[in-house]
Amino acid sequence: MEKNRRTLKEALNKLPHYSPGEGVWASLNQQLNELPLKTAAKSLPEYEPDDRLWNQIELGPKVGRTAYFWRYAAAVILLAGVAAGWFVSQKTGKQIAFTQEMVDERLQTNADLVTDQQYEKLKTYCETETLICKSNDYKRLQHEYEELVGAAVQLQQAIGEYNAEPDLVRQFANIEQQKAEVLNEMAKMI
Repeated sequence: MEKNRRTLKEALNKLPHYSPGEGVWASLNQQLNELPLKTAAKSLPEYEPDDRLWNQIELGPKVGRTAYFWRYAAAVILLAGVAAGWFVSQKTGKQIAFTQEMVDERLQTNADLVTDQQYEKLKTYCETETLICKSNDYKRLQHEYEELVGAAVQLQQAIGEYNAEPDLVRQFANIEQQKAEVLNEMAKMI
């Protein structure tokens, strides 16, 4: 209401002025003095308001005063909320921590193994020397070696890129040792 007071005054000033004629006032006066209205007005109870009410009427409407009260109340609540948030954040003491873990090279498997390279050399030599490579013992050792290679490939896939389980590495080392033993037997035959 306070913001629009000036606009309201301007609008009221722009309204056309009208003064009723004397006949209208006389007619109203006559109707007010008629018997049914006079008797009804006399039967109404009389009431005298308290002095505090007259004082509040003299002070004017509370619209402006209550608006300021709610503004102050909202500001206090906002400041209390910000202060509480700040105290809570100070109390919890959030900390960020990180760790760096180094890869243990002993737990890593090499894709290029010496046994596989030596096996390829024996295989190439075997192509030229056919008598030894056709024997049943050599074929059995060759089949056993290839099964061990398959097991090693499966184990490497289980280990993955970032190995963290020493048991898997131990199993892989055992398979590589068996491959080396089979390869030695094959080399002794040639």
